[in-house]
Amino acid sequence: MIVAAALSAGVFAMPEGFTDDWDAALKKAESEKKNVLALFTGSDWCIWCKRLEGEILSKKEFSDNVGKTFVPVFLDFPSDKSLVSEATAKRNKELAKKYEVRGYPSVLILDAKGEVLAETGYDKCGPVKYLEKLNGLVQKGPLLKKHIKPYEEKFMKLGRKFDSDMRAAIKEATDKGVDKKQAEKDALKKLAGALSAEISKLKKEFEAEKMPDAIADEKAELLVHLNGAIKSLDRLTKDEK
Repeated sequence: MIVAAALSAGVFAMPEGFTDDWDAALKKAESEKKNVLALFTGSDWCIWCKRLEGEILSKKEFSDNVGKTFVPVFLDFPSDKSLVSEATAKRNKELAKKYEVRGYPSVLILDAKGEVLAETGYDKCGPVKYLEKLNGLVQKGPLLKKHIKPYEEKFMKLGRKFDSDMRAAIKEATDKGVDKKQAEKDALKKLAGALSAEISKLKKEFEAEKMPDAIADEKAELLVHLNGAIKSLDRLTKDEK
């Protein structure tokens, strides 16, 4: 709790070895035959971003070695808009949209052409292990793209459709004079069960697909998220009955 409180205060600066120039990073990656390590972060508000910086990115074991295989890029989304220029904020927003970044910190590994090879986030494993993990993800990139990414995209698509359907149902009900809270409860009762069934179907397909042992951890991680979503939706559905 003490560490969390300390990290939640203030703003962390761009870590040593990083640049905030996206175009220059891609050019450098191409000329040096390296991959890009893109950190999407919220430097003045995101506790997990601050932990990633404090526990890993700022450590000498990481900063002295990350440049050997990556060109690290710092893409900040602070609450305090004065921390980044208007042009940089606009560019960062465009990149977040392009790469469908929905959580912070998001750490993307890309080739020199800007194609995503793999992605990860905060991990409390420490600087040395974290760098090993990043290098391992480069090797796993093609496997993740083939076996894991399609299911992640289907999962996200289901979530986006659920959000859209919820908003539409709530608006339709409130336009007819239904109280907003009641409209939300009715919409949830109507849609949560269907979404749970869709995710359960996706989970069954995912479990049935044969995958290389090299990405067993990534498969297990996605299953945790799928199971968590199903349990949460089922709990909500029961609460509404």
